[in-house]
Amino acid sequence: MKKKYIYLISDSTGELGERFTNALITQFPNDEIVLEKFNFIDDETELQSAFSKITDKGSILFHTVVSKKLKKKIEVFGKEKKVPSFDLTGPPTDFMTKFLNVKPVWDIQSIHRIDAAYNKRIDAIEFTINHDDGVGGITLKHADAVLVGPSRTSKTPTSIYLATKGFSVANVPIVPVVGIPRDLALLKGDPKVIGFSITPSKLQEMRIKRAAGLGSNPKGYTDLDEIKKEIHWARQMYEAYGWETIDITGRAIEETAALIMKKIRKEK
Repeated sequence: MKKKYIYLISDSTGELGERFTNALITQFPNDEIVLEKFNFIDDETELQSAFSKITDKGSILFHTVVSKKLKKKIEVFGKEKKVPSFDLTGPPTDFMTKFLNVKPVWDIQSIHRIDAAYNKRIDAIEFTINHDDGVGGITLKHADAVLVGPSRTSKTPTSIYLATKGFSVANVPIVPVVGIPRDLALLKGDPKVIGFSITPSKLQEMRIKRAAGLGSNPKGYTDLDEIKKEIHWARQMYEAYGWETIDITGRAIEETAALIMKKIRKEK
């Protein structure tokens, strides 16, 4: 299958355009699509450099630049090179302008201004890093959420993702031979604690990949029967301690995080 290219030009981090474009790409799973990004393109020289790397064969161009001058140059380039282009910020801004009856300020700095919400995200990330993999147990009570589960159930990546959204998260691995850590046990019945569950076969698959990467395989770590016992025990602990459970099988980290965010907001 011939590759098709999507180019993304941004005058900042490109996060907005990247998330939007990746969401679109997932809807076309049978096509081989390559996303090429050009971030922090905020003057004509950098824009021309980006143009020189764009192929006109089987490609389209998205952009999220604030400057009207750069928008126009991208539009002209697209027409000349026969590369269809689409402005991801222009139409929504026009829509808002009509609704508010006020002209936009077109200030790129305002998008990433350091404010209270930004500082909250930084604090949340620091807290989450300091409470990863069972560390910082005595301060678990200060977390917005405490993720609990067997090894390799995506607790850490889910925690970090939530931290980038401003939530302070701790994660604690639980193992039958060790039992429930004392500081975690103190949160019995606490709605902030969420137990991760998963099908045994999926957990085995994830652990086999992990073991291969480490070049070692601790006894019972990838054994399906042992994994079944471990998951069964974990579920018993969730029930005994009154902790809500989320089955992460087949869920993307973002999807699991969305369920947790909904729960956190409901509890507040």
